[in-house]
Order: sequence, then structure tokens, then C-alpha cells
Amino acid sequence: MEHLQHFGLTQDPFQNEPDLRFYFDSGSHREAQRRVERGLRQSKGLTLLTGEGGTGKTLLARRILEDLEEELFDANLMVTIQRTTGPGSLLRRFARQLEIEEPAADDAALTGQIYEQLAVVREDGRHAVLIIDDAHLLCAEALSEVGGLLNLEYEDRRLVSLLLVGLLELDDSLAREPALAQRVDVRVRLQPLSHDDSAAYLAHRIEATGGNPSIVPADAMETLYKFGRGRPRLMNTLADNGLFEAFLGGRQQLGCEDVERAAGDLGIGSDPGSTYTQPAPSAPALAPAAVLGELTDPDAPDAMDTAGASASLMDPESDVDAMELGAILDSAAEGPDGLVTVLHSEDPGASSPELDLDAEISAALEEPQVPPEPPSGPFAEPTQVAFSDDDRDTTDEEVDDLFVELLDD
Repeated sequence: MEHLQHFGLTQDPFQNEPDLRFYFDSGSHREAQRRVERGLRQSKGLTLLTGEGGTGKTLLARRILEDLEEELFDANLMVTIQRTTGPGSLLRRFARQLEIEEPAADDAALTGQIYEQLAVVREDGRHAVLIIDDAHLLCAEALSEVGGLLNLEYEDRRLVSLLLVGLLELDDSLAREPALAQRVDVRVRLQPLSHDDSAAYLAHRIEATGGNPSIVPADAMETLYKFGRGRPRLMNTLADNGLFEAFLGGRQQLGCEDVERAAGDLGIGSDPGSTYTQPAPSAPALAPAAVLGELTDPDAPDAMDTAGASASLMDPESDVDAMELGAILDSAAEGPDGLVTVLHSEDPGASSPELDLDAEISAALEEPQVPPEPPSGPFAEPTQVAFSDDDRDTTDEEVDDLFVELLDD
């Protein structure tokens, strides 16, 4: 393929085929293999190997099959096909693998033929092993046949050990067959690759096809791990599609944006069970709206001593309503030294006349006034808010806009 040659690859390094040339001995695979083989080498009856989809169970099962010595084991691998899992199908397939030339049509007679062949294997000094991949597809009748095989003994020794390999649903299938579930001797769950093993795995696949691992830099590997979640099959798919995106873009290395594009096209999210879509371009951020507090001098004496009127004007989230604000502005006046005096009534029921806010604000900013005598009644001490010289030049129009924004908030 042209895009593979673009990266110096002689063949596809990320094909999802059970090819032992690409087997990677990760920490999780190594531990799972040791636990499974312990059960088989001790002639345990039933061993389970389960895991999430794409974690490498099938390739591990083939690796285990290859590692069982022929002089010690007569090992066979059977892949479950859903439409052929009816009654008797498992026994007939096993019989053919044992090289029984004419399997009997009757199940009882067929079981007898299998027993005789397994006894021959035992007398030859070997132990029979049957590995069933995709065992979560086995129907109830097939699982019953598995239990029947476990009952076969010769000279008080079990004739065959079974390894069932499948998705996590296999545990649910066995739970519906209590008699068989109680006979599980070894249970192993294959975990996804760790972060470090994922990086080594991807480099191993590329090197196995004559490529340079530098075509997947560290940041792209991080993105592959995030979206692939340590599952070899998923990382293979993302890497393959990502390389093609990089090729189309004329790049010599896989980029994070290539992996994200592949994830988006495949509907793969960065979290389990989620889906991923390309983010829409973000709108430019708007400048923050000005508030009255920006016009005050923080160094002015007593500028914020009172949490009443001054706080209400400064805080855009204040609960002050239009009537209260009108009452506050009604009592505002410019005093000596350019200070605006604001009086705040502590009586929530105090009333005030209707105001023309624009006119009152303009008057307060433009016409110097003598501070009025504090009126009699329950009023707080005046709070003084300072305006700088630059701020005093603010136009009426700008101030109007500021108060409209405050009221809208």
C-alpha cells in the first residue's frame, strides 16, 4: 500500500490478525499465561481466560497452544462459531480434531469414541488439552457437553483439560449452569496494557514490519493510549487509520490530530462506552463587561467600609432592585475633593420618588454640589467613593451604558 511505503513499512504493522509474529509479551499477558499454564500443566479440569474485547485473548490462546510441548500434550484449539453451537456440534468437532474418522451420529456413541481416543493419548504418556476460543458464544447444550468431557476419566485420572477463552459474558453463561460453574479450577482475567507496555507494544509492531518506531512520536502514542485504553486491537485500528490521515496530509510522523480524526470517524471516545466527535471551533472570547467597581479608587479612605449602598453598586450579582438603586442615586452628590457621597437607607421599606437615572447620573458627574446635610431618620453614615481624574472625564454615554449593563445583570 502506498501509504505504508510512505512510512518505510513493508507491510501493515497494525493488522488485527492472530499472527504470532506480532505477539507482544506484556506484563499482563505474561502473568495471565503463567496462571493459565499452571492449570493445564497440573491437569486441572476447567480453566477460564476472560477479558474485555480487544485485549489480546485470542493471540494469547495461540501462544499458549504453541508453548505446550508436543511430547507432553495433545493440544487442540477450537474456535466457536455461533451458528454451529447446537446440540452435539462441539463433540463432533472435537472428534474430528482427535482424528476419529467416522464420528457416530448418536451422542452417546460419539462420547464413547472420544473416550477411547483420549485413552490412547494417555497411554502414550501425554495429556489432552482442548482450548475453546470465543466460548461466550456456546449455547446451554454445548456447555453441557463441556461438563460431560470433564467427567471422562481413565485409571482415576482426568482424560482432558479444558481452557475456555471468551469475553466477560462467559462468566454470566457459567452462572446459568451452576453444576459447571462449581467445577472451575482456575479463573484468569486478562487486563489491558499499561501505559509503558502500550508504547513498547506499538514500537514492537512497527519494528516487526521493518519500520522505524519514530513514526509514532511520544505525544501521538499518548493520544493512542488515551483513545485505545490499552486494548491492542483498538490501538491497532486507531494507529492504522491515523497513519493514513498523516499520509494524506503529507506528514512523515503520526500526529495527535491524526489519531483524533481517526477516533472521530470511528466514533471512539476517550472514555469507556463514550463516543467521540470533533469539537466545533470555539467562538472568540468577548471582553468582560465593565462594572461600576472599576471606576472606583481602591486607595480612597473608607471606600468600602459599608456593605450597603457601595457594595450594591459594585457587585453585579447584588439583589438590589431598580427602586433601591434609584433611592441610592437620589442621595448621591459630589463633595469636596472630587468625592461622590452616597447615602444608604437602612429601612427596607423606605420609599423614593421616581427618578430619571440618566439625568441624575449626568448631574452627579458634571455639576459640583455642596454635600447636603444628612436627613433625619434612620440613615447610615455617608460612604465616600473616589473617582480618579481620568475616570471623571467619563462621558455621560459611557456611564449610561455601564448602568444599563448593571441593571440587565
